[in-house]
Amino acid sequence: MRLAARAVALGALLTLSGCAGAPAAVTARDGAEPRWQDVFDTTPQALLVFRPKALRRDRLYGPLLRRTIEAAREQSRVLWATPLGAMEDADEIIASFPPLRATSSGDADPRPGEYVVVVRGVRADLDPVRLVDADGRPVWTAGPGGAVPELLRESDERGKPVDASLFELPGRTWVIAAGEARPRAREAFAHPMNRPVFQLDPDALAAVRFDGPSLVAYLHERVERSPGTGLIVALGHRLRSATVELPPAMQGPDARGTIRATLSYLDEESAGVAEIAAADAAGALSRAKPSPLSWLGAATVQRAGANLIVTVDLPKPLLVGLLHADPL
Repeated sequence: MRLAARAVALGALLTLSGCAGAPAAVTARDGAEPRWQDVFDTTPQALLVFRPKALRRDRLYGPLLRRTIEAAREQSRVLWATPLGAMEDADEIIASFPPLRATSSGDADPRPGEYVVVVRGVRADLDPVRLVDADGRPVWTAGPGGAVPELLRESDERGKPVDASLFELPGRTWVIAAGEARPRAREAFAHPMNRPVFQLDPDALAAVRFDGPSLVAYLHERVERSPGTGLIVALGHRLRSATVELPPAMQGPDARGTIRATLSYLDEESAGVAEIAAADAAGALSRAKPSPLSWLGAATVQRAGANLIVTVDLPKPLLVGLLHADPL
């Protein structure tokens, strides 16, 4: 199963913090320094954030870090263009992926197949010009002149096309853009817009955020006419976004992990309907016969205005299974 599908499955499984807000309309500033967030003209429909240094320090999740990065690189030729060491040692990785499906209006997405990967806090001793692959070949080659240094990557180690650019920004930040994101990145860095940073919990080890209408449409396709359709309808009505975050694990002899998720709605009434549906679903799971999803029955459901927050402990067998599972 592909990485994006696994992320979708996780969000759907919780049916269920912090939400990334859409970048506001802004005006370019004379003399402004290029910033990584300028490459996103809107909030991506699928956004993944994880913080390798913090993950590595976490006793419970640390062993999962390398597997997660390796699996991500297996599924994305753009991530293949980023050396594993650079990703493991970074402060934060922010990645956007193509939409899950057509937009809610039914029109095709205007920028299909584009990827953006931001690697923040890259090790100071790493120079992308000097990086080589396992065969000693340069990973990146000189690119066109521009407002910031740009390097090119036309194919990966397997010879498959990548068509990606790496932009070196101030503050040890690399922005890797592919598809139609490449010309947009060049323009954004030549004319900085000072867009706001996505608002996600700064303490979360990882987070995945989906645009609400896109996620609901995708799930309808996947579970059409299945018993879960009614729950998707109740939870998906006027859903603005769905965010699943992984807080640091609780330490000690009884160390345990927790997932916190937020469904953000356009109005409080829709959030109230979803609260009842989520609580009913958790109750049904807690009363059901033992199953792989029984642990979700212990989820707590709280509403804060138009946001529905769901928290659930991760059972140790699931964590062990993730650690020893086959690559994604």
